[in-house]
Amino acid sequence: MTPAEARSLFPVLQRYAYLNAGSVGPLSTRTFEAMQSGERSALEQGRGGAKVWEGAAATETALRERLAGLIQVPPDKLVLTTSTTEGCNLVVTALRLTPEDEVVTTDAEHPGLLMPLHASGAKVKPAGVMERPAAEALAAILAEVTPRTRLIALSHVLWLNGHVLPLAEVKRATGLPLLVDGAQSVGAIEVDASVADWYTVSGQKWLCGPETTGALYVRDHEQLQPRIQSYAASARTDAGRLALVHLAPAMVGGLLAAVEDLPGWGFARAAGLVAGCREALVHAGVEVRTEARQGTLIAFRLQGDPLAAVKAAEEKGIIIRNLPDGWLRASLGWWNDEADIARLVDFVGKSS
Repeated sequence: MTPAEARSLFPVLQRYAYLNAGSVGPLSTRTFEAMQSGERSALEQGRGGAKVWEGAAATETALRERLAGLIQVPPDKLVLTTSTTEGCNLVVTALRLTPEDEVVTTDAEHPGLLMPLHASGAKVKPAGVMERPAAEALAAILAEVTPRTRLIALSHVLWLNGHVLPLAEVKRATGLPLLVDGAQSVGAIEVDASVADWYTVSGQKWLCGPETTGALYVRDHEQLQPRIQSYAASARTDAGRLALVHLAPAMVGGLLAAVEDLPGWGFARAAGLVAGCREALVHAGVEVRTEARQGTLIAFRLQGDPLAAVKAAEEKGIIIRNLPDGWLRASLGWWNDEADIARLVDFVGKSS
């Protein structure tokens, strides 16, 4: 499959320069049809027959195997979830943290990770990385570690600037339990989740799957003491026993179709597009806070109201998003092309 053929899988790209997979990725025709097929089957054949349950179980197994291969972990260590937020909550609540415990994180975390940490009752210590070069992130994180640190909880790719955090180095230097929010990494860059103790996966972002889908890698589920459980706890003996929600077969089938469409050249293609887009924005005089050779998000700033800029861009056929701190963000995946970048650069040039 060539880049042009891959791009043709996504009808939305015929209308828009879609640059917001960091929120929700584009939906392919094949993924949509897989979802529709699942719903049609439920409508015509019912949802409770033995064949239905057996088919759903087989699809879930296939999805676990695909996702596990993608993030380089064993399939029996994977839990299907509805989101990265659910995965973070599953881990944090099951660690039974106390006010005497400390959790080291950063000042650039998404609320999907940060809010569960604050709700845990532990002391949350954010390492200041937003105002530092990417190369200084490791030192900033390690500086917050003390003998009371019980957990390090980080994003692999920071949602506010696209910088990639050095997970393996953090784990090697501390030996502490490591929870990783993989919302902006899985499907965007190459991932080896085995460096962490727990690693969350978002289905609807860079994997371009249905909303309310995701996964959680768990190195050793017996280390966790869940505060909430479901039927899965009585039916499974592997990490899947931590699952809380039975995902609808149509959603599982849709995510499986999306993951199967991920091309082998996808990561390299995305990295090249990001490099080209960042260089073009800088050349156009736009203020960019994302360093070169990081993730697939680019944060930049324009004059005026950020939300107004997002709406104006949409009127021009460009989908981006505004961030809480007033910056704008473009997300580039393997489905994008140079024409998308040109449209964005032309728009920001006229808006500066």
